[in-house]
Amino acid sequence: MTTYRKAQDALSLIPDGSWIVAGPGCGAPRTLLAELGAAATGRGWTLGSGLLLGDLPFLDAVRSGELRYRTWHVSAAARGPVAEGTVGYVPMRSSRLHAMLAARPLGAALVRVSPPDGSGRVSLGPSVSYGLSALELAAVRIGEVDPDLPRTCGETEVDESVFDALVEADTPAAYHRSQPPDETSRRIAEAVLDLLPPGPVLQIGIGAIPESLVGILAEADLGPLRFAGMGTDQMVDLFDRAAPRGAASGPGIGTEPAILSPELMGSERLMRFADRNPSVVLRPSTYAHDPARLGAMDRFVSVNSALEVDLLGNVNSEMLRSQQVSGVGGSLDFVEAAGRSNGGLRIIALPSATSGARHSKIVARVEAVTLPRMCVDVVVTEHGVARLDGLSTVERAEALIAIAHPDHRDALADNGGKE
Repeated sequence: MTTYRKAQDALSLIPDGSWIVAGPGCGAPRTLLAELGAAATGRGWTLGSGLLLGDLPFLDAVRSGELRYRTWHVSAAARGPVAEGTVGYVPMRSSRLHAMLAARPLGAALVRVSPPDGSGRVSLGPSVSYGLSALELAAVRIGEVDPDLPRTCGETEVDESVFDALVEADTPAAYHRSQPPDETSRRIAEAVLDLLPPGPVLQIGIGAIPESLVGILAEADLGPLRFAGMGTDQMVDLFDRAAPRGAASGPGIGTEPAILSPELMGSERLMRFADRNPSVVLRPSTYAHDPARLGAMDRFVSVNSALEVDLLGNVNSEMLRSQQVSGVGGSLDFVEAAGRSNGGLRIIALPSATSGARHSKIVARVEAVTLPRMCVDVVVTEHGVARLDGLSTVERAEALIAIAHPDHRDALADNGGKE
């Protein structure tokens, strides 16, 4: 029988001065994180994590100086503290996470897991991007056991004996709720759909436009589909809608998984769908964000949104009006993979302007370069498609101005449309 400790007792095992890493997203150890602030007093701990959904209960300890927090994917709750300098932002592409964790002594790993099965194995469920690396490298390993966590297929299981302590989860899992697509998102998604090759391997980011694209794929005649990268609720809808039409027009190719993912980011529905489903395979970032592995797949297409694109084709998906609002994530890894792929394509899709056309999202120069200009093939807005690959700098500017919001085209031409 598994023996559980109280969260505070488990956290007391972590040595003073430790670098602690917590699992992200829908696999975040929320019970342990809720207790971490109180446990951190006088311990000199530093917490590191990727994207954490919802509130951050340990922030009071961070503000008081009892706990340091470093993140490589800024959540909504962390934006203010990052701007203040209370929380540190670490620019990091996902394929480098294992190397970053291995570069310094890792004191503890905190992860959320399923209950042990009959063989004493637990699953990390929806999140394995860097969780397995953290467990491999940490001196102290603490698992938070959630009976509702899906037991996923792929590289997600470890033996319960690797843990120094197990605690029972007394907080609900974190879920990502998609926003309903608007007319602009649908129009952009339809334009992206026209660019896709038959039988693509699609990588989509989170957001209204990529998620709208998945929502209309069942109506297209692209043949078998596969997904790499983030797994989302819309993919479940696609399976359900395509199933009556047969495998030839739905997800999956032969024995290959329909979804190859480091992270599932969605609702309870996605978690139920992924539970023990061999069509959904999770692998850590050392595999699922590896540009060489992904680039070996034919017709790998990356579709990501952005905050702004400049007239050179540089992409900013992480800074808004001098404030860090997101992170690099796997975007650079995926566009590199698409650039290596036979028949691959690198697409950036975004609205031409903010609400009411107040600010153009096609700009003279971006605030931060998340994706450099040589990594973008196509930019799509609701006003059209700009194919950048092979164009000169002047031609790029002209193509991008042509798909900018009409209210901003003259200003763009005056300020940046010249070589």
